[in-house]
Amino acid sequence: GGATPLAESVDVRGVSYRYPGAAADALSGVDLHIPAGQIVALVGENGSGKTTLAKVVSGLYAPTSGTVSWDGAVVSTDDRALLRASTAVIFQDFVRYHLTLRDNVALGDAERLMGPDPRLDDDVRNALALAGATFVDGLPKGLDTILSREYSGGIDLSGGQWQRVALARALFRASPLVVLDEPSAALDPRAEHELFADVRRLVTGRAALFVSHRYGNLHLADQIYVMQAGRVVERGSHEELLAAGGVYSSLYRLQADAYAAGLSAQPSEA
Repeated sequence: GGATPLAESVDVRGVSYRYPGAAADALSGVDLHIPAGQIVALVGENGSGKTTLAKVVSGLYAPTSGTVSWDGAVVSTDDRALLRASTAVIFQDFVRYHLTLRDNVALGDAERLMGPDPRLDDDVRNALALAGATFVDGLPKGLDTILSREYSGGIDLSGGQWQRVALARALFRASPLVVLDEPSAALDPRAEHELFADVRRLVTGRAALFVSHRYGNLHLADQIYVMQAGRVVERGSHEELLAAGGVYSSLYRLQADAYAAGLSAQPSEA
């Protein structure tokens, strides 16, 4: 099935989730509001429930209790395929296919690879350009370059370059919701900063859920939700949360100092 347009928002209400066999909930009583055309950031330490919540939003997990709604219509457990079809997801362990660059991007919407599609290459190039994959022009065989050293004529990419390919794969899907889970985990501070700066441009006209344990660039988000132990403990804009002087404010200041030191010392990888 194709993607369902998003006119208003995706809403999570009172959602709890418990992994099979676990003694405690990974999420408990979570509310989350993702308006069309906005970037919402989820932050918190590892184990706070951010990735679990991202998987509930993208239809990979069904909530144990509570609801996920798309434009006000509750998505039933049986209907999660609607969420999956309408969401482009990049998790931190994104896949590096030992295939051509074209295939690595177009697998974001694999059905299009099956038949003759005269617009395929144009759309692949557009997705790569959007994703900031500027290295493409220097590849020996362009879109036909195999991204693996195991094949003759193949090449490997840097971590930052693979990151851009994974982004292009997600953008190749015409999905109204983009979920990015720790997309900068493999990047040095400068490459991460460039990625965050691009996310604003990338998701124009789409809703985005951006999951991170780093605070340095989150002023780009419209709303930030701070999670601890499976609950939302604070929410607001970057400015509101700094002014509130709570969890976000203290963690942001700690990380910003370390980040500034790292940024001045790091060479760029992208």
